[in-house]
Amino acid sequence: MPPDDDHPQRKRRRSLPARDDIEEQPSAKRRRADFDNYPPEFWDALSKITLTRRALKEFDRRTAVKKSAPEVAVGKRSTRLLRSDTKKLLHFAKNGGPNLNHLRGFSAHLQPVANMSKPSSRKGKRTRDSGLPSSDGTKTSGTTDPYNSQFQQMLIERRVYPDGYEDSDGNIQEPANINSLRELLPISRSSLSPSRFTDEAFKDFQRANRKARSEAKAMSSVVPIITGAKDNRLQTEENIQFNNLEKFAPGLKVAQPDKYYGARPEQVDERIRRDLGQYIVPSTSTSLPVAPNFFFEGKSAGGRPDVAQRQVMQDNAYGARAMFQLQNYGKETPAYDGNAYIIGSSYSDGQLKLYSTHPRQSATGDTEYHMTQLRAYAMTDTADSFREAAAAYRNARDFAQKQRDRLIAQANATQGGCLFRDG
Repeated sequence: MPPDDDHPQRKRRRSLPARDDIEEQPSAKRRRADFDNYPPEFWDALSKITLTRRALKEFDRRTAVKKSAPEVAVGKRSTRLLRSDTKKLLHFAKNGGPNLNHLRGFSAHLQPVANMSKPSSRKGKRTRDSGLPSSDGTKTSGTTDPYNSQFQQMLIERRVYPDGYEDSDGNIQEPANINSLRELLPISRSSLSPSRFTDEAFKDFQRANRKARSEAKAMSSVVPIITGAKDNRLQTEENIQFNNLEKFAPGLKVAQPDKYYGARPEQVDERIRRDLGQYIVPSTSTSLPVAPNFFFEGKSAGGRPDVAQRQVMQDNAYGARAMFQLQNYGKETPAYDGNAYIIGSSYSDGQLKLYSTHPRQSATGDTEYHMTQLRAYAMTDTADSFREAAAAYRNARDFAQKQRDRLIAQANATQGGCLFRDG
């Protein structure tokens, strides 16, 4: 394979013992805001609730409301049923009577259930909007982000499944092309040969990894060594909010990948960008790359790998949905081939993991998205282990670009517009 990406040269800078050397933590204001709870609708929508401080707070709130709810005295009335009333009653009960589903679970409280979030007396407090209506019809603060253990469950409720998820029959869904994906990852690259990426370069990587005590430091000093010089020639952006995409759930925090790869907007026909904007144009800043299908989430040594995995889970779902929409553009009924055309990656404390996500039709006809771990690497172990991991990252990136370009060209050649909707 011809040379494709050289190891970028960087000047060694003296590390500052300031905020950049400390793992980024939420501010005190944000920590206080995080204690605000979610509206009752959020908890009612979950089929499984993890034991968290917020869950206990909601349980206590409901218990208090139940205990304080006064009994409603039902007055007794003695009325005489006339023959004409009997006929009306028989007619009313014909064919099973009226639909009373809207009264299911009705509790005769005189007072409406109070909003779970107490009004704050602190002025200027920053809150996060969940987009979910509160019980009194107003908006309630709070969104669920990957740092919350409920985040994954909310995605599962919307048919977005994590790696290793088992269905009711104990089956784990993997992409049909998983073998070919795993075969392409270890292909060697000339840019990572021992003569070009030397043992001394590997020691520099180890040193940079040890000093990266914050996520920002890792992104600036560690990640460029992994991605290689070719990365500068690709359509990629960092830390961009996906604020133009339709969310999988209203209460989810907007996805914001540390790094994503896509296509130039003009590469996608304007009518397709218009029809599929909520699926393939990630940002309201429409000049940024579109149709993202390769993602990176990085953490420092003190970061949480479980958070990175949940971030990749959300990123990948958006990418898989984008490719699925392009693949089925103009079709009245979507087709499922079982293949994965997107890959996401996470890096935490020297560990690189690669994941695919593929769409699948459920038994009810809905679209599901299943994430699968492809490989995991210990990049700080040896120079050879780094070369293998970096090659896998770059090979996965090239695969994603090839599939993205192919599906965009296929959609551009299609007559007609989008005929089906995928949530």
